[in-house]
Amino acid sequence: MSDGSSNTFPVWFEHPVQVEQDTFYTASAVLDGSELSYFGQEGMTEVQCGKVAFQFQCSSDSTNGTGVQGGQIPELIFYA
Repeated sequence: MSDGSSNTFPVWFEHPVQVEQDTFYTASAVLDGSELSYFGQEGMTEVQCGKVAFQFQCSSDSTNGTGVQGGQIPELIFYA
């Protein structure tokens, strides 16, 4: 539920998701509430973390203008 504040909260998958290299995935969230939600800006198109590199691109599934540069998902936690 969005309360309009800058507080973030974790969202966990019920089961881990194995991702494959050279494959794009879409992560999305549906927020409910009467207030505008807090959102991030100045997102990065590529992040290198050790030997793992993530590339981010805007999704055609976005219906509210969020994407790489500004959106609702501030971080991803992964295990390599």
